[in-house]
Amino acid sequence: MAVWGLGLGLPLNALAAAFPDDLGMAGRNAFALVLMLGYVGLVGILMDRVRRPGQVTASLTAVGRTALSCYILQNLLASLIFYSWGLGMGHLADHAGWMVAAWAVLSLVLVAGSRLWLSRFPRGPMEMFQARVLALVPERDRVPDPPEVEERHPDPRG
Repeated sequence: MAVWGLGLGLPLNALAAAFPDDLGMAGRNAFALVLMLGYVGLVGILMDRVRRPGQVTASLTAVGRTALSCYILQNLLASLIFYSWGLGMGHLADHAGWMVAAWAVLSLVLVAGSRLWLSRFPRGPMEMFQARVLALVPERDRVPDPPEVEERHPDPRG
């Protein structure tokens, strides 16, 4: 997955960046998906090869345990940075260096925040909210299996 995703995704995304008028929608939707699969595969390879716990595995584990909270916070922070109702820096999104810097800062904030949160609580805030909401849902009774029907075989005697 890493080889195909990165091998196809990186050149396709570079092509979409070079020709945004022609490939803009494909770059945002299809090419980014291919590259994402490559990143997921790369993380899987790295996690498979890392046998001892360390800062990287602890950080990835923390983000994984607070995935919903990190996803929502990432969107809120990026909206605050880029949209006009916040800092209004969306016009800088055309510069690759700015985007990499913004991604790096957001990633560091999410990793540090998730590790700090999990040092005090067992789950992320949205994960705790989700668990509380799901606890309110009554368990459904298991639907009984239908009665077994015996197969009737014709009597060979007649």
